[in-house]
Amino acid sequence: MMTLFLLLVFLATAGLIWLHGLWGAAVTLINLMIAMLIAMNLFEPISDALQNNADASFEYLYDFVVLWMTFFFTFGFLRLVTDMLSKTRVKFDMPVEMAGRSILAIWCGWLMVCFTAFSLMMAPLNSETPLGAWASPKDGAMVFSPDRLWLGFVHSRSRGALSRGKIEGGPDAHPDDVSLNVETFDPHGEFPIKYHDRRVKYAEEEQMRVAQ
Repeated sequence: MMTLFLLLVFLATAGLIWLHGLWGAAVTLINLMIAMLIAMNLFEPISDALQNNADASFEYLYDFVVLWMTFFFTFGFLRLVTDMLSKTRVKFDMPVEMAGRSILAIWCGWLMVCFTAFSLMMAPLNSETPLGAWASPKDGAMVFSPDRLWLGFVHSRSRGALSRGKIEGGPDAHPDDVSLNVETFDPHGEFPIKYHDRRVKYAEEEQMRVAQ
C-alpha cells in the first residue's frame, strides 16, 4: 500500500509539473528544494517550542503538522516571489522543451516522494507499520527507500550549506561533527528508531482508548 500511495504521489506531482513546461518546471524544482530544506531546518525547533508551551495531548501531531505547514508556507511565498520576478516564460526549441520538462517533472516527482515518505515516518497513524511500511526501524518506505535517501541528503546538508548554530539542549554531536560546531540533523542516525518507537507507543495508547 505504501508503494502504491507513493507512486500516486509521484505521478500526480510529475504530471502537474510537466504541464507547466520546461521554464515553469525549472522554477518549481528550485522552489520545491528550497522549501523542503527550510522546512527540514525549522520543524524541530518549532515543534519543541510548541511542545513546551502547548497541550501535551497533541505531541504526536506537532512534528508532522509543523513540517508540512512550514513547507507549504515557504513554497507558497517562494512561488509568489518567483512569479513576480519571472512574468515571461523563456521559450525553447520543441525537442529541448519536451526532454527538459520531462526530466524536471520526474525530478520534482521523486523529490516529493522522498519528502512525503520521510514525513509519514512522523505521522500520527494508529499503526506500527502504516500502510504496510517500516516493519522494523531498518526498513525503508519502499524498494528504493526514498525516506532514507532524504534523511542522508538532509544530514549531509546540515553539516554544510544548511548548517545551523548549536541549540541549547540539542542532541549531542557525533564525534565527526564536533569540530564543525553545528547542530547536525539526526547526528547519530536514530531518527527511524525514534519514530518507530513513537508509532508503537501511539498505537498502544489508541488501543487502550478504544478498549475503554
